[in-house]
Amino acid sequence: MISFPVILLRLVLALVLGALVGLERESNERPAGMRTNALVSLGSALFTIISAYGFASLLGTLHIQVDPTRIASYIVAGIGFLGGGSIVVARDSDKVKGLTTAAAIWVVAAIGMACGAGLLVEAVAVTILVLLILFFLGLLERRLLLPHLKHIQHLSIETTSTAGSLLEQVYDICVRSGLTVEALKVRTGQELDTIEVVYRVTDATVLPHVIGELHQLSGVHTVRGNIPDIDKKLSA
Repeated sequence: MISFPVILLRLVLALVLGALVGLERESNERPAGMRTNALVSLGSALFTIISAYGFASLLGTLHIQVDPTRIASYIVAGIGFLGGGSIVVARDSDKVKGLTTAAAIWVVAAIGMACGAGLLVEAVAVTILVLLILFFLGLLERRLLLPHLKHIQHLSIETTSTAGSLLEQVYDICVRSGLTVEALKVRTGQELDTIEVVYRVTDATVLPHVIGELHQLSGVHTVRGNIPDIDKKLSA
């Protein structure tokens, strides 16, 4: 059995490393911040210590076998439920958000397990790598993807019904005005249906005209869109 100071060192290091990862997540306003990641790492470290050393006194007991990996294996399976809670689908764009935070929680659990098992240098090294991934790869992703995504916009059209030729009319107006339609999505509500138009545009000056034409269609209640690079909401 390891001494209490060694156990305390492992637990404190797990807490600090988890908090560092959580600090990066919290700085980006993600759902799992410092406290969540610190607790995940600390708990994983304690579970690993219990799994490895908590039942050492039973090793000499007849007919009793101890598997030091049993509790640790359940950490790997169980942490997925916590990570899954941070994954959401944005209703306005159907985009999946929170995957990076869920992956961070998953790897923080591994960091805590490494601390609990006494692999302190490895735990510190992985923490550094995680922070590099979250920070520098995040910057690289934004630099590479921003030129591709900055022209993609959304129009939200609330209508009393999507029956008939309304979808065709919406599509024709957008294409005729120079918008490149990427997708048309329809959501059915109790009182109003919503048509979501995902499009690409290079000339933002056409959008007020497009919104005006769409609002004149029969059954259309509200049209909402945003003008790129101006940060101004339009509502007809």
